[in-house]
Amino acid sequence: MTAAKLVINEIKGYHRFIQLMIVLTGVGALAALARFIFGLGVTTNLNDTYPWGLWISFDVVTSVPLAAGAFTIGVVAHVFHIKKLEPLVRPAIITGFLGYSLVCIGLLLDLGQPQRGINVLLYWNVHSPMFEVSMCIMAYTTVLTLEFLHPVAERFGWHLPLRLLRTLEIPFAILAAMISTLHQSTLGTFFLIAVDKLHNLWYNPLLPLQFWLSSIFTGLSIVIFEASLVHKYMGQPDESDLLATLTKIIPWVMGIYIAVKAYALAFLSHGPLFDRPVLLALFLVEMVVGVFVPFCMYLSNRIRTDKKMQLRAASFVLFGLVLNRFNVSMFGMEQPGQQIYVPSVIESLVTMGIISAHILFFVLIAKYFPIFEHHPEATDYTIPDHFRKLEKGPEGLKAAHEA
Repeated sequence: MTAAKLVINEIKGYHRFIQLMIVLTGVGALAALARFIFGLGVTTNLNDTYPWGLWISFDVVTSVPLAAGAFTIGVVAHVFHIKKLEPLVRPAIITGFLGYSLVCIGLLLDLGQPQRGINVLLYWNVHSPMFEVSMCIMAYTTVLTLEFLHPVAERFGWHLPLRLLRTLEIPFAILAAMISTLHQSTLGTFFLIAVDKLHNLWYNPLLPLQFWLSSIFTGLSIVIFEASLVHKYMGQPDESDLLATLTKIIPWVMGIYIAVKAYALAFLSHGPLFDRPVLLALFLVEMVVGVFVPFCMYLSNRIRTDKKMQLRAASFVLFGLVLNRFNVSMFGMEQPGQQIYVPSVIESLVTMGIISAHILFFVLIAKYFPIFEHHPEATDYTIPDHFRKLEKGPEGLKAAHEA
């Protein structure tokens, strides 16, 4: 049987939802190809008034904090040495790895001359926040790739790389936190130049701090969201007891975020706040539904044991983060009487394809690599001294301990 037939037979065995993701990813790839063939002017509704559209607002400004679970849970589990949270780390790393990989694709799509993207490495503009974000995203994607090699090495029994990766586990976590802190906050720095364009409900000098804080509690929330869904739809272990630990951490960060937000509105915003009813409504929905409601839910004792409540609270946080990033990067930028930007069909199909690709590749990686089997009670944390391939099963684990 040829390789093509083997692949086709494998795909036929997938769930229909995964088959749909394959189709949508293919459609998105074709739309991306059309963008490269015909250019931005023909395939998008971007113009001088709206140089940043859906691809920047969602695929970059929103997707980066949505992939923050990797560095947040990595710090909690590795740096603070809360080893019981280890089962949550690998799925978060996969989500981060896929998220940042797709962010890089989104950036290439949005560049007018993508072949000149290499110039960011050749001509350093150290005064530009875009330069910092570009370098940090490349560096952090590299770190996530190295962290992703851990389950790959286990899957194929590569002993020496696995030993090296185990040794670098904590340095990787620290490096990831440092790099993420830089670019998560600098995404907010982008909009500090829009003094007279971004509405006063969102514009203030503390935008970088707000972006960083929101990425932390969103990153932890997406770990809860992800773990709840893979338990429900992929039959993976119920991690609600571990998620209860995260529900104790998140409200502290959200409380600081609320305080910073209130201080910025009260003392750092200049100009009218209530002159645009539509923008005021968007702001209230963002804060009430996306911040205050989940904040109160995370404060309750019931959420420690209620799996459905954990998922609902995390979902509200993700909704609030997405709306916040769109409010800052798109809706809050619109001026009275200005033509409203509506993404083109190609832009929408590409974004849909990126979302589908993230879901598809996560499921496939989880299917073929040891992502959810990484539990402390069944994991060998020692560093073997002998050069050989790791054996699978209890015998191999025993041999590794003896080594």
